[in-house]
Amino acid sequence: MKKDRSSLFAPYTKDNIHPGFSIDCVIFSFYKRKLRILLNKFDFSRYWQLPGGFMFKNESSDDAAFRILDSRTGIKEAYLKQFYLFSDPQRTKMEQNAEYIDRNAQRGEYSEKNEEWFLQRFVSLGYYAFVKYDNVKLSVKDEDIAKWFDIENLPDLYSDHKNIIRVSLEIIKSILPVLPIGAELLPEKFAISELRKIYETVLGRGLDRRNFQRKALASGVVIQLDEVKNASLYNPPILYSFNKKYKGIMDSSFF
Repeated sequence: MKKDRSSLFAPYTKDNIHPGFSIDCVIFSFYKRKLRILLNKFDFSRYWQLPGGFMFKNESSDDAAFRILDSRTGIKEAYLKQFYLFSDPQRTKMEQNAEYIDRNAQRGEYSEKNEEWFLQRFVSLGYYAFVKYDNVKLSVKDEDIAKWFDIENLPDLYSDHKNIIRVSLEIIKSILPVLPIGAELLPEKFAISELRKIYETVLGRGLDRRNFQRKALASGVVIQLDEVKNASLYNPPILYSFNKKYKGIMDSSFF
């Protein structure tokens, strides 16, 4: 017997979305010295996927992206940018979409025909966002699980989402010298090793510890505080913060 549950496609229908256009968000955070990406998975699916959705006819793509970000993280304002339009005609694995429609119809009181619009070709506009881990309040739904994953240890992904993540990292890497990635991901006070780890992960290579610290301080963007992270530890790390005078500015001399 079918359970009376809302469609996983809600609130989207073929009549209220811009046809053939979707949004996928690569949401980054930093936790326990790991750069992480937010993924979600429907209870019946084998695949994790990027938080995404569709653009309503009465909103812009930016409005849609911020709405999706808010619905997944509880954050209404964040550093969120468009980065690429994915338009390969073969980007979507239609057999996966057909499976979603079939499983979705089995779990509720609605017709498969109502979701046939999901089998059309979609181009997807990619966004990346930086959010502070402690500010996130993940949405909690039994049928739609959200979870942070280490960027270096991702599960099997839906459709072309592995490629979307790859392209996002390539673009972030290419503009890293002017990207306030550390300021957007780290708390107000942090260890310099945490900032270095973010850069190392994006660049895919190690950075000299002493040179990184020296260059970061010399830039004026980072200032050393008269505080340590945990006074109870032996040789606790010194804390740093970003100079508010340079808000939104990074410096290529870091690396």
